[in-house]
Amino acid sequence: MEKINNIIKDLIADLSSRQKDIIESRFGLNGEELTLAAIGEKYNLTRERVRQIENGSLALIKKKFNNSPANKLLKSAVDYLRKGGGIKKDDDFVRGLKVIFKDDDFDKKTLKFIFEIAGKLNIIKNNKNFYDFWYLDAASFKKLSDIIAKAEKFLKARKSEFLSKDMKINDSLSSVEKETGVGKETILNYISVSKKFTKNSFGDFGLSSWGEINPKTMRAKAYLVLKKHSNSLHFRDIAKKINEANFDNRKALEATVHNELIKDPRFVLVGRGIYGLSELGHRPGTAKEVIGRVLKENGPMRAEEVINLVKQERFLKDNTILLNLQNRKNFKKLADGRYHLA
Repeated sequence: MEKINNIIKDLIADLSSRQKDIIESRFGLNGEELTLAAIGEKYNLTRERVRQIENGSLALIKKKFNNSPANKLLKSAVDYLRKGGGIKKDDDFVRGLKVIFKDDDFDKKTLKFIFEIAGKLNIIKNNKNFYDFWYLDAASFKKLSDIIAKAEKFLKARKSEFLSKDMKINDSLSSVEKETGVGKETILNYISVSKKFTKNSFGDFGLSSWGEINPKTMRAKAYLVLKKHSNSLHFRDIAKKINEANFDNRKALEATVHNELIKDPRFVLVGRGIYGLSELGHRPGTAKEVIGRVLKENGPMRAEEVINLVKQERFLKDNTILLNLQNRKNFKKLADGRYHLA
């Protein structure tokens, strides 16, 4: 297959130097895409006159298209797109065609130029709902919309199930595949262009609206870090891990993180500056309250047994626990040396 730059040179070979420059400038073939106004200023022409020259030049190029290697290129690109369900994210589409044609000069601008001439493929520009992507026809776009809606509904209905464990993208796709009857590769193409789905820094897949997948507040980031760590951490370490996770460009400050941990009941203080998640078994309470709970749940125990169980919940020194046990208002020492609630 001939290189794409040579194909384009051949297509515009019969144009005048001004026509070539206008086409190359409008499609950014030699650099930045220029507006009609910018080109008009260069040639002292009105925007409408530049548009007329552009349209006339494209009409001449289209006459050469069917007998050009560009036609073969277009057919291969259409076949590649069709295999993906008629949808491809722009970066993936360009990357795939580079491999197929063994040509590193493939980029969005050259492809847009070829497809504009052919009048075949369509591109959706980056917006609030989608990343840049190419699609084959209206039927492909409708199928995309239907699958995205079904996948979103499926995930929403099973949010707690998905977030109760690490949900990698293949696990989720298998479930959506069963729900929709569409192949996994096609579903992957579809959801990759939608901004409704994403992966977090730990590789977990889900809806962008979920805090565990796309944490936007410092509190949500602290929660996700603790959940993924599965153990208690000092607030300084939580701040450090938030920054390492690189959720966004916002730097986590230790004081800010600590303040968020204090305010949210999901975070339990288990030692000096050390916090754990209540859902992972950490329960709130002072040293006295933890000792009382341990004795209430287990009955009378010797001091070393109390110390062992309390230290499973709290980072406390042995002497601190023993000192609290001496509080006769709350605890009493039995004749056999065991402690119980007063």
